[in-house]
Amino acid sequence: MPALLYHCPMNCSLAVRIAAAEGDVPLDLDWVEFDSKLLSSGGSLLDVNPLGQVSTLRLENNDVLTETSACLMWVQSQSHNAFRVDPDDPAYFQQLRWLGFIATELHKQLLRVVFYAEATPSVKQKFRALIPDRFALLETELSRNEYLLGDGFTSADAYLTWFCALAGPAGVSLESYPNFSAYAARMLSRNSVVRLIAEDEARKQAQKG
Repeated sequence: MPALLYHCPMNCSLAVRIAAAEGDVPLDLDWVEFDSKLLSSGGSLLDVNPLGQVSTLRLENNDVLTETSACLMWVQSQSHNAFRVDPDDPAYFQQLRWLGFIATELHKQLLRVVFYAEATPSVKQKFRALIPDRFALLETELSRNEYLLGDGFTSADAYLTWFCALAGPAGVSLESYPNFSAYAARMLSRNSVVRLIAEDEARKQAQKG
C-alpha cells in the first residue's frame, strides 16, 4: 500500500504531489478541507497532525511525517529515476540548503503572511519588501543552471514550483527577474504540474460548493 498524503488543494502539500509525480513515487491521497480540517475519508486532520497542517504524510509502516521539506526528502528517497539525489552526492547538501531557503524565506516568511486573513495590508507589504534580496539570489543561481541543482529536476524544484504557482495570487511579480521568470514558466508548463494544478483547482472549487 502506498504512503498516504493528507492534501489541501493548492497548499504546500502540492509540492509533495509534484515531487511524487516527477519521481514516479506512488501516493494515496486524503483530501483536506482547509478551514474545517475535515478529511474526505472522514475524521479530522487534527487526529493525525495536532497542528492541523499540511504537508502530512502517513508512511507504509504507519509512521507520520510532517513538514514539507521532510515529506519531500522522503519522496525523493523512494524514487529510482534521475530525480533522486543520494546522501553521498555533494548536491545532496545543496538540496537541503534550497529546501531550507524555500521553507523559511519564501513559504513561511512570505506566502504564509500574505495569505493570512488577519494580516493588515501594511504588514503584508512589509513582508513583500523582503522579496528583492531573495529573488536576486534565485536569479543568480538560475542564470547558471536550468534547475536549482543543475541539469535535473529534484524535490527542491518541486517546492519552488509550488511557490511559483502561488506567486501571482500572492501579488508577487517575477517580471524583474528574467531567469527566475523563465524558470517559473518552464516548471509550470511541465505536464505533471499542469495536471496536478488543474486537479487541485477543481477540488478547491468543489469544496467551496
